[in-house]
Amino acid sequence: MNNTVEVLRGLFNYKYYTYKLRDAEHVPGIWKNTILLTILSGLVFGISAYFGIGSEYLSKELTSIPREEYEMQKLLFMAGQTILGLVFGIIMIFLPALFFWTLSDLELKKLLAVQIFVLPILLFEKLIGIPLALTLGLTQVSSPFALGTIAQYITGNDFIIYLLATISIFKVWVIFIEYMYLKMLTGKKTAIILLMVIGFNLVIWLFSALISFVQFDKIL
Repeated sequence: MNNTVEVLRGLFNYKYYTYKLRDAEHVPGIWKNTILLTILSGLVFGISAYFGIGSEYLSKELTSIPREEYEMQKLLFMAGQTILGLVFGIIMIFLPALFFWTLSDLELKKLLAVQIFVLPILLFEKLIGIPLALTLGLTQVSSPFALGTIAQYITGNDFIIYLLATISIFKVWVIFIEYMYLKMLTGKKTAIILLMVIGFNLVIWLFSALISFVQFDKIL
């Protein structure tokens, strides 16, 4: 195996990389890529915050508080989002890997490699939301790549809208990558792998929808 985890090659050529992971006694480059992608996650969240995405509550206070206080709050928001991005990167690499590890006999490092292929998809979804928000004013709930827009036409239930808004073509791509790697690496039955992958991602979607539904900024 090469001396590094080839992120893009593993993302687009899963058959080739499954062969390498299956036969590898060691998976070098895991921690280096984990650190780099976690930092990248923090940068993506920080850039999004720099353009004010997700800080609508703060914009409403622009005329009611001094300019210096507004800039300080904006700076704190950017710092908070950057930290959130770092935490997001770590969670999305380690949490699914640990979950799949408990249900299989694969080495944890091989499952971490799979999640290293997955994280760039989620960051790309976050990144592509920036121009959509700046040019068209579209929030995550109204993203053309997710089911949130359709949900707004069929129900007035905010929780269901937030839940469907988390389901996008990028999340389907994540499920596909996780499914293909787990299927070929473990050799388990299709139904079992689908139950593991979809079940885990459904829990993540429900938790994300709950966070959006509660709107902690209004509580605070």
